Amino acid sequence: MAIYDLYGFMPDDIDGAKDVLESALGMQLDARDSYYQGGGYFQWGKTSDEHFLLKRNVDPIDGEPAEPSFPKYKVLFYANDTSRSESLQKMIDEAAKGFVLLRHEDLK
Repeated sequence: MAIYDLYGFMPDDIDGAKDVLESALGMQLDARDSYYQGGGYFQWGKTSDEHFLLKRNVDPIDGEPAEPSFPKYKVLFYANDTSRSESLQKMIDEAAKGFVLLRHEDLK
């Protein structure tokens, strides 16, 4: 089952968002840097499997929001190719204050 969830975080504080998520999910997000991702970002897991991505909501090419439907959220958290969407959502709702589920896609 391939589920893709997108969460938003309003404050423009990617490091604070990282701390909140790491505490809520009990995992370490690795710092990365990529022009494609808009500069510094954080990732857990391999892109060929379940993986999480925390990045700023900025398209590096035009400076517009990477997710134009959600411009007020300055930081985005992608839970990609997961089979545990429900349990992640529960952990985030209970312990990652400030994060809001913006999109849920089930690609069965």
